[in-house]
Amino acid sequence: MPLNLTRCKCTVIPYRYVTAFLLGTATIVYFLMFVSFMRAFRHLHPKSPYYNSSYSINCTFDRNVSRIEHVNENFYHWPSTRTRELSRAYVWGYLITPLLSGLVSDRKGGKYFVSIPILVISVIEVIAPSMLSGSDSDFYILFTWYFLIGAGAAMVACGINSILAHWTPVEERGRLGSLAYCGTQFAVTFHSEIPDNFILATNLWNTPFYIYSALGLIWSVSFLFLGSSHYHIRKHGMHQSELQYLQDKLQHIKDFNRQRVPWLKIATSGPLWALIIINMGHIWIWTAMITNLPFYLRYVLFFSNEKTMGYACLAYMSLSCCTLMCGFFSDFLTSRKYIQTRTLRKVYTTFGAMGPAVFLLTAAYTGCHRTEAVFMFVIGMSFMGFYFGGTKINTLELAPNFSGTVIGLVNMFESVPLLVLPIVERIVSPTNVLHEKKLLFWIHLAVLAVTNMFFTLFGSVDVQSWDSEEVEEEQEMEHFYSYPTATLAPRPSD
Repeated sequence: MPLNLTRCKCTVIPYRYVTAFLLGTATIVYFLMFVSFMRAFRHLHPKSPYYNSSYSINCTFDRNVSRIEHVNENFYHWPSTRTRELSRAYVWGYLITPLLSGLVSDRKGGKYFVSIPILVISVIEVIAPSMLSGSDSDFYILFTWYFLIGAGAAMVACGINSILAHWTPVEERGRLGSLAYCGTQFAVTFHSEIPDNFILATNLWNTPFYIYSALGLIWSVSFLFLGSSHYHIRKHGMHQSELQYLQDKLQHIKDFNRQRVPWLKIATSGPLWALIIINMGHIWIWTAMITNLPFYLRYVLFFSNEKTMGYACLAYMSLSCCTLMCGFFSDFLTSRKYIQTRTLRKVYTTFGAMGPAVFLLTAAYTGCHRTEAVFMFVIGMSFMGFYFGGTKINTLELAPNFSGTVIGLVNMFESVPLLVLPIVERIVSPTNVLHEKKLLFWIHLAVLAVTNMFFTLFGSVDVQSWDSEEVEEEQEMEHFYSYPTATLAPRPSD
């Protein structure tokens, strides 16, 4: 029986679903390559003792609490300022490259902006361990490596958005978008436990490098053959019914030959600025949840290492599942006309913004009641999945012909919270006691409330006028030149 995933009847899995799946696995592979060194670095850099009396004034140790195991004695004896500089190197790479990457992906297609960064980082992962000698000069190698990782992440994001704009009909943006974007969530789910198990099993800190680089190389080669920037390029590998379906649904999408970008209209677009601001709020709470959850479980609630990783994986898995369900459910609601798309995006965005902030704060007010705190963290992470069916999809709606440029601008401004949040955390919570965490979580709630208010007031799902302006101009010119040339009647002779 043929699969009937959409209104188009295809005898095989629709290729747009294959494309979305490939993009989702791209984010998994890239994120795992990024965190491979972050986890390995834990075995190369000396850690402070697990217990510090200033961490908490209420909670007590888990009986099974243990120190982190290390497999290498050649530690980098660097101060904390140097390790923070490495993190900032990633942010600087992420800040500098997205706009240019978005512009070029809009003109040339996003395929190579996804495959080439993964291929390059895979090669670097192979040679990086042999370049590290354990000396202070390794810092500059690592700084460059983190910078390239950040630059590559921005390029991959722009490429994915550009490809989705040319493959995703309006009626399927929720499900295909969530399928492509959920890869990061699944990678986060296992980013701590799997690399550590590889390292401890082999007693070699560089084991994850070789495993993930192999995955990256395999994926890059596969995508070069299977991936396409536009469905027109993949005609020979698609069913005719799907090709006709996409041609009917994506008539408004222009091919990659646009020459002019309406910068003034983009800069004065209220819905675009609302999208930028709410994404800054999302990256704020995303970073806070991803970094604070394991730390809070381990150093405030004093769970053992095993329980910390287990509960963190549970929270991240709930986020992954919620992301997929919200994407499919959003398409169901809008296709059946149960709710307007504009209302749905704003409701989803509000849930995705305020839900994590509220439950994060609630977890702090449960004090040392560990079960209740873990439950609040899991629910809070689940609510973040609504973001991907709301705000994230909105990057495809405002300007599908400029989807790469839009996501480039969004990602460029997303770098601001990545730079500011660590500073705020060090100022507000220097000793990591429980009452400091409460104040910090109140700040998170305030940031999300303000950014969500902007999107609620000024956000839109309508295609902006500047997205099709040049297309209309070109069509008018083609229409003008298509008129037959008038012939003058011969002048009658006198």
